[in-house]
Amino acid sequence: MCIHLKRISIHLIKGLPLSSRLSKKYMRNHTFRMSFSKLFSFSKPLQGFANEFTVKDPTAYDFLWTIKSFSKFVGDTEGKQRSGKFNSKGYSWKLVLYPNGNIVNGQISLYLELCIVSSHLLEAMFKVSYELFLFDQNTEGTLSKKGENLCQLYDEIGFRSMIDLKMFRDSSNGYLMNDSCMFGVKILQIVPMQTPTECLYPMEKINHEFSWKIENFSKLDTKISHEKKFTAGGNLWSISIRQKGYQKTDIEVKDDYLSLHMNYNGSIHDQSTTKISIEFSLSIIDQIKGKHMKRTSTAVLKRSEPGWGWDAFITLKEFNDQALGFVVNDSCIIVAQFFVLALVK
Repeated sequence: MCIHLKRISIHLIKGLPLSSRLSKKYMRNHTFRMSFSKLFSFSKPLQGFANEFTVKDPTAYDFLWTIKSFSKFVGDTEGKQRSGKFNSKGYSWKLVLYPNGNIVNGQISLYLELCIVSSHLLEAMFKVSYELFLFDQNTEGTLSKKGENLCQLYDEIGFRSMIDLKMFRDSSNGYLMNDSCMFGVKILQIVPMQTPTECLYPMEKINHEFSWKIENFSKLDTKISHEKKFTAGGNLWSISIRQKGYQKTDIEVKDDYLSLHMNYNGSIHDQSTTKISIEFSLSIIDQIKGKHMKRTSTAVLKRSEPGWGWDAFITLKEFNDQALGFVVNDSCIIVAQFFVLALVK
């Protein structure tokens, strides 16, 4: 069967640059193109894949996303995969897949991301109604879930538990066949709210604490940030650390500082809360004398945006000073303590 695609978008294979940056020389190389096509297929409409499965009515969907060699991505428990852009209802979108679950492992997490809007709507809030699909290749049916969320640009809305990973892998269910699967999306409605709205829901002040021991610290890649995710108070959080500062730091010599930030990743119940107000502290533990390095702040954290913290939390000279006890036996301990002051919707 010959499949004619109006457009094929190749996006984000781990360790490779975007296709837009590939030279024409490589794009002409047939072998190279075929190796990419074995991993991802993006199209709208898509009549089938692997010559085994045909969508009954592809025009019923705004976007169909085929992933081949799915097992290659499950081992990366911290990773996620994004589709190419597609258009619907006058806006551009992407699908976002966590192949081993977002925060909670053992799930297939699937989200929709609003990625391009008009310049005058950059700060606008949108009410989005949508339906996400996982195709059953045995029965030609689908597993589908409908959602309605308030979101802004780059927010991820969808389902942390689209399907249990064990159920997904069971070939008798038809969702993963020959290590290939297909997802779909239909945007039902999107309504921009021209007047920004915000509702504050004060919370009982319950103290939360999380400790992260980082071993083999000297072996961490200094060019990237490292993140530890955890749950507390029904919400998803993470601490991120970067040994040599962030590229956007205001400090002139960023390599002289260690950066430390707190991040909010949404509710474990996939609720529409996109912001949260917290009072928090981050500490690097002195493992010898107990004289910890601690900084405190209050902030409104927004899901899907960089967290709040300090680009220059501590100088590397101080951090690596053995007498100060921040690094002992090549390990350090980071502690986050915080109160949730209010949910912001």
